[in-house]
Amino acid sequence: MKTSDVKPEMRRVDLDMKIVEIEEPRSYASRTGKEGRVTTAIGEDDSGRIKISIWDKDIDRVKVGNTVKIRNGYARLFRDEVHVSAGMYGKLEVVE
Repeated sequence: MKTSDVKPEMRRVDLDMKIVEIEEPRSYASRTGKEGRVTTAIGEDDSGRIKISIWDKDIDRVKVGNTVKIRNGYARLFRDEVHVSAGMYGKLEVVE
């Protein structure tokens, strides 16, 4: 799948992208009260760019210039932009 093929509310998203930008992580509190961190990165392939939500322990693994693979991820609309994430059921793999 290419980034240009991703639409909001898609499931089972598989993408390979190069990370070109990462924002500063920010804190959040889940509905259950659990504290965590989330950041937004921009991934790029030959079809375009897409925003990636990166959660908790994955934040420290991803750096600008890395190639990442998202397997079984999902896409959603956040602030009028499509974001992809590995979520709870997917996997974010960093390829050096």
